[in-house]
Amino acid sequence: MPQAARNSVPEPEDKNKDKKDAQLAASWIRQYTLVFEFLAALALLGYLGHHLDERYGWQPWGLLTGLLLGMVLGLYRMVRASR
Repeated sequence: MPQAARNSVPEPEDKNKDKKDAQLAASWIRQYTLVFEFLAALALLGYLGHHLDERYGWQPWGLLTGLLLGMVLGLYRMVRASR
């Protein structure tokens, strides 16, 4: 059999490697999504707390409360998604 004909037929382990690569990429995307959600919750609630500080003069309690709630919400989403 000529060399070109042998190389044109994909071997089963090439298919498994492609499948594993796709699963790895999906896993990375899922993990980056969780990190983004965590940071978004932290930033959004932190900003809301800062805004309340500026409006009502609560410095620094609004910001600290917002950051704490953002952390709790972000961690809750991470734990929930990991199940």
